[in-house]
Amino acid sequence: MSHPPRLAGWLVRDALIISVLALILYGLHAWHLQTGGWLSGSLVAVGGFVTAYVTCYILHEWGHWAGARLAGANVGIGSYNQPLLARFDPAAHSRGQFLALSWGGVAGYATVATLCVAIWLVLREHLATAALAVGGLAFLVQSLAVDLPQIVKVTNGADALETNRQGASGEIILRRTWQSWSLLAAALILWHQLN
Repeated sequence: MSHPPRLAGWLVRDALIISVLALILYGLHAWHLQTGGWLSGSLVAVGGFVTAYVTCYILHEWGHWAGARLAGANVGIGSYNQPLLARFDPAAHSRGQFLALSWGGVAGYATVATLCVAIWLVLREHLATAALAVGGLAFLVQSLAVDLPQIVKVTNGADALETNRQGASGEIILRRTWQSWSLLAAALILWHQLN
C-alpha cells in the first residue's frame, strides 16, 4: 500500500538528490585536480552545471511551496516521483496567493544562484566553482525570462490562470530559455575577453 507524500519525505528526497550530485562533483573535481585531463575537465564542467541547475530547480520548487503557504494558500504536495512539490491551482486561490507562490519560486532559485556565484568568487581557481556559477546563472536568467513576464501581467491585473496557461507552455519556455542562455553566453564570453 502506498503512503501519501509528506513534506518530510520531500525534504529527505531533495536533500539526497543534492547530496549525491555534490558528492559526484567533488569526486570529479578531485579526479581533475589529479589528472588535469580534458575528459575530467569536461565532466567537472558538466557536473558543476548540472549540480547548480538541479539545486536551483529544487529550491525553486521549495520557494513556490513556502511562498504559497506564507500567503495562506492550502497547497497540496505532489508525489515523490515527480519534480513539482506544490500542487497549486490558480483557479482556487487569490491573485495575492499566486503572486506569493511566484515570488517564492524566484527567491528560491535566486538564493542558490547567488550562492553559486559567491562560491566561485571565493574559489576562482577551480573549474568546479566556475561550472557551479554558470549553472546557477543559467537557471537564474532562464527562470527570470519565463517568470517575470507572468508576474508582471498578474500584478497588473491579468487573470492568473490564463496567464499561467499561456506563459508556462513548453514552446514559450523553450524559446525564452534559448534567448536568455544566448544572452548569458554572450555576456560570459565578453566578460572573459575583458579579463
